[in-house]
Amino acid sequence: MDSDPALPATRMQQDWDHRSLKNAYHYIASWRDEWPEDEFFLSGERDVRDLIDPYLSNAQFVPRDKRMLEIGCGVGRMSFALAKRFATVDAIDISGEMIKRAKELQARLGIENVHFQVGNGKDLSPYPDESMDFAFSFIVFQHIPEISIILNYVREIGRVLKRGGLFRFQLNGYRRLMGPFGYCLMWGTSPVHRPGKWKILTRPHLKFGKLNSWRGVPIRASEIRETCATAGLSISQVIGIDSKSMWVNGRKA
Repeated sequence: MDSDPALPATRMQQDWDHRSLKNAYHYIASWRDEWPEDEFFLSGERDVRDLIDPYLSNAQFVPRDKRMLEIGCGVGRMSFALAKRFATVDAIDISGEMIKRAKELQARLGIENVHFQVGNGKDLSPYPDESMDFAFSFIVFQHIPEISIILNYVREIGRVLKRGGLFRFQLNGYRRLMGPFGYCLMWGTSPVHRPGKWKILTRPHLKFGKLNSWRGVPIRASEIRETCATAGLSISQVIGIDSKSMWVNGRKA
């Protein structure tokens, strides 16, 4: 693990710029090798409908006059769907190549209420304190290979959220055993994208290897709870402990 967060952040930026140039849609939504553009953005609309709409509705949160932050927006797969619901969407990503492409798509689509921003890969410094009503992240933190960076993003969510603002983010919640030289053993359950005739939705997962910007590092629920508490974030629910899709929901106290 690197003591200076700028070092892994720089490597992550280089990696994601390369992935954007190679096959951006696949690396953003990796369950398909090739994405027709319309289907790619329809998948973003579906994820907003399934992952965000019910959550906001249950919290009696009306987004139409609100400002939200999407952490790890890529080329805007979900950002443009979110723009239909929120007054303003601030969308940040570590990859300048991803943001360049997102802005090109935005201009072509004529969507004005999304503000794309290149981030430094370690914090949310472009945004003022208590400026957001909702903070969200999906299939982003699970790729970060540095525990300290992930937890710092959680602290930063606490900083930029308004009092009473909501948050929902997803992490890799596998169990982990750290080894020397950046190696890690991780285990838990992972989703099955093609359940087949037996309709099995999850399978055991065991992986050993060196941490990188694709595999990422697992985070323990206890680490998230402790960090949220110090950041003024009140957790209402942690879903999917020991799985790759661990969701953390709550609001700023």
